[in-house]
Amino acid sequence: MPSLHVAIVGAGIGGLSAALALGRRGFAVTLLEQAAALGEIGAGLHLSPNGLKVLDELGLRATLAAVAARPQAIATRHFASGEPNFEAPLGAAFESRFGAPFWSFHRADLHAVLTAAVAAAPTIRIELGQRVLRVTEHGEQVVIECVGGRRFAADVAVAADGVHSALRNQLHGEAGVRYTGHVAYRGMAAQDAIGAGVIEPKLNIWVGPGRHFVAYPVRRGELINYVALVEEDGWLDESWTTRADQDRLAAAFVGWHAPVQRLIEMTARGECYKWALLGRDPLPRWAHGHTTLLGDAAHPMVPYLAQGAVMAVEDAWVLAACLARGTDIADGLRAYEDARRERTARVQAAAWEQGRLNHAVGRDAEGEQFQGGGFADPAWIYGYDAVALFPP
Repeated sequence: MPSLHVAIVGAGIGGLSAALALGRRGFAVTLLEQAAALGEIGAGLHLSPNGLKVLDELGLRATLAAVAARPQAIATRHFASGEPNFEAPLGAAFESRFGAPFWSFHRADLHAVLTAAVAAAPTIRIELGQRVLRVTEHGEQVVIECVGGRRFAADVAVAADGVHSALRNQLHGEAGVRYTGHVAYRGMAAQDAIGAGVIEPKLNIWVGPGRHFVAYPVRRGELINYVALVEEDGWLDESWTTRADQDRLAAAFVGWHAPVQRLIEMTARGECYKWALLGRDPLPRWAHGHTTLLGDAAHPMVPYLAQGAVMAVEDAWVLAACLARGTDIADGLRAYEDARRERTARVQAAAWEQGRLNHAVGRDAEGEQFQGGGFADPAWIYGYDAVALFPP
């Protein structure tokens, strides 16, 4: 059905990837974004082979390579000594096994690469400053209503508007939302300021009682991004832009390995942020009429296996393929959902289990046996190949 017009709500990693995948299949796309300009905040993220294969197929490998950092390994480390209790190399053997590398990015850099590709695509139109209120069905079309009165008609609507998705809440309500008891702090520091050899060029994960700390290079290794996950009561703000009390963060990691404390110390004042991690149960269905969900709008997950963005990229490719193959819109959306719901729910559950295992180290007997958790056997995640399963 390549003659369809698809409206995508949200121009984050998932929305931009979906626009490119749909454009590749010949669909006309309107991308609606509430911000006045396209851009992203200064956080880090990873693309494992299952995500990079999709973006490679979309022609982005060279531009991604120019801004990526290439961690040498995934290492889970004891919180106090820093000694790895598990390490998986990410070199040539890894790339040969999974057909693509494991790269890390400053979120703004990845977003800029996707934005440039979308801007260059002749079948994709971007509408900025459009905060979506609701979607309604009118015969065989959907109409998306925005603040200020603008309305956009399309054949299909895709909610890629993130964890706070207005369209998901409209279609499915907010039932099942719960505070996980975990708060994430994030920050960055320049590699030159930290000093050579303090942070190894790996995806480093210090695991310990009731908390863990993740640090890795981004932007060609020029910056070190970190996320500190702490069990903390009473914080329910899910915004990524709330400034954090760095002294409180430092106090939470007293006695931890020196590089952890060094990273917190070297973060510029006012440049540390925090957000609550809220859990959401998998939805029994995503589609409602000609509207469906994608990425965090469909399956928000804790970041403990570094798969949130990757799942959105996988979604994007599979959605475009299923709409192109479907006998009608309902058939295409049903095939997309059937292909994605079980996998994303399994990754959601595995990510939460990883956090539980991380926080058991030094706290109970189970933690003494920890050896990487889900990172020790990731083949079911990294070996998934959306491009091979749904070839162009």
